Amino acid sequence: MAANPFGKFGPIAMVAVVQLVVALAAPSTAPNANNTAGYGGGYGSGPGGTSANGQPLGANGQPVGPNGQPLAANGQPVGANGQPVAGSNTQGGTIAGGSAGGSASTASGLGLQKLPGDRSHCVGGRQFDPRLDYYAPPCVPGTPGAAYPNNNGATWRGVTGNTIEVVNYVADYGAEVDQILKAQGLYYNADQAKVWNNAYADFINSHFNLWGRKIHVDTVEGTCRTVPPDNNCLIPEMDRIVSTYKPYAVFWETTVCSQCFAELSRLHVVNFGGGGFSDKFHNANAPYSYDGGESATRIQLQFASWWCAQMAGKKAAFAGTENKTENLRGMTRQLGVVSTNDPDNEATVKEVLYPALKKGCGESVKGHEYFYAQDINTAAQQSATQASQMNTPTNPATSVVCFCDPVAPQFGLGAYKADNYWPESILADNQTMDFDSNGQTYSNSKDNGDTVACPNGGNCPYDSTIGLGSSDPQTAPDNSAAVKIWKLQSHGKPPPIAAATLQIVWNDYSMFASLLENAGPLLTPSRMQAAAPELGMRGGGTTNMPLRGFRPNDWCWTKDVRVVYWNKAKTSPYNGQPGSYVQIEGQRFDMNFPSLAQPPAPAPEDRH
Repeated sequence: MAANPFGKFGPIAMVAVVQLVVALAAPSTAPNANNTAGYGGGYGSGPGGTSANGQPLGANGQPVGPNGQPLAANGQPVGANGQPVAGSNTQGGTIAGGSAGGSASTASGLGLQKLPGDRSHCVGGRQFDPRLDYYAPPCVPGTPGAAYPNNNGATWRGVTGNTIEVVNYVADYGAEVDQILKAQGLYYNADQAKVWNNAYADFINSHFNLWGRKIHVDTVEGTCRTVPPDNNCLIPEMDRIVSTYKPYAVFWETTVCSQCFAELSRLHVVNFGGGGFSDKFHNANAPYSYDGGESATRIQLQFASWWCAQMAGKKAAFAGTENKTENLRGMTRQLGVVSTNDPDNEATVKEVLYPALKKGCGESVKGHEYFYAQDINTAAQQSATQASQMNTPTNPATSVVCFCDPVAPQFGLGAYKADNYWPESILADNQTMDFDSNGQTYSNSKDNGDTVACPNGGNCPYDSTIGLGSSDPQTAPDNSAAVKIWKLQSHGKPPPIAAATLQIVWNDYSMFASLLENAGPLLTPSRMQAAAPELGMRGGGTTNMPLRGFRPNDWCWTKDVRVVYWNKAKTSPYNGQPGSYVQIEGQRFDMNFPSLAQPPAPAPEDRH
């Protein structure tokens, strides 16, 4: 059976071999000039099957709609003169149905508000009760789930007058990993995924207005090795999925194989669930590529802004004092950076983070950088090399930030402790390292020495952590939108997978369903992306919820962060176990961090 060990957020707690396999042998590789033709040039206009967008072709080779109406390359109806029909949209023009208006069959974005229809289902201006999900989209007229008189029928591959085809891909992580995950209670397979796919599809179809259509989710079990990933198998598997299911969209919750997402984009298939990539990657793959989290570009720009406003040029007040011969706390901060050597990840650090630090406060890592290969066979040696690269004999890094998945820090932190190296552990996270349930695996919160990052008990390098987290604060599972909606649809049954995992799954589905609704009746990827910014922003500031929405050329849903520190003694509201993040500074921030002498957090030894 295939199994997916929690996709991009990884196993929450597991033995060392699983952490090694998932963190270091499942790389997140972005396309580049050598492995994916056209990276940086975009995938919006290349060939994909028999037509550029999966549409039927007319006698002259022109894509046509179900009624024979010629369509432009962007899916818009055109007249005999090749010009857009009234109310349609052109690339770079106004959004149909927005400020320019639009008919009942072509409206989108803000233009949907001008349509007639029932609004009795709406609550507080949202499409459904925001007490179920804070991110319920803006109310639109019309009865959810009802037929729509003219939705233009088959507007794109995977779209008919009554269906939107979606594939959820569940990867195969191998028998050895599966067995360990089962022993830890962390395994799920395609059959289990099908259960929550059905529940969430039913909720979307009954609460979102999809203009006479309903999403249909096919859960597809992968056949390729993904630990380590076999791209020569995985990429053709994406091709077979598109050929077999002809989906409008593919959902795969992972950081593995960004080439796979680029291939789906090349085939003109909307894709979401691939996390940890840069804005450059998403724009190269527009209008098909989305992520419910925050982009690598944005989190690194935010980190540079925060570092320069509150940390740079000051004493390393949060460093550990365990090594009496190396008083890092008494030194002026020197930043060190750890990331993968994936081309997209490494390029983002060098082309986004470093220039931002130099411009903002004249900071440089001065050689304290380590880009690790995601290779299980060299993990131990790489961890030791990483520690030596940070803890240099002269001018050691007093503060180390890891732009990592939530499992990889285990090994670096373990090597730091073995090296008696106690720098400030700096968080700048867009991949759920800022979940309490993940932080508990980095720290010896239970004082029993059961974590790879801190195997011998006592104080742990992660105890000094302070920084930025982009995720929702973890709450009791029953208070999460994912579990509320699951229980509503399942009539109170317990969730099929861990609530933390289920919340990430629902966040992506909520984003996707909102995009579908906002695109209006004439559904194409181009129109969906053009209208996306008109969904508006929600959350941020003092709401205690992430700021979410879209801006032009910014296709990752989450936009802001909270400033937090780790307290290994605080009880987590998520699971009742010791170890929780404490939010400080009173609100969430985008780039508007206040200038402070130091962040208002206690020293590690005073976090009780």
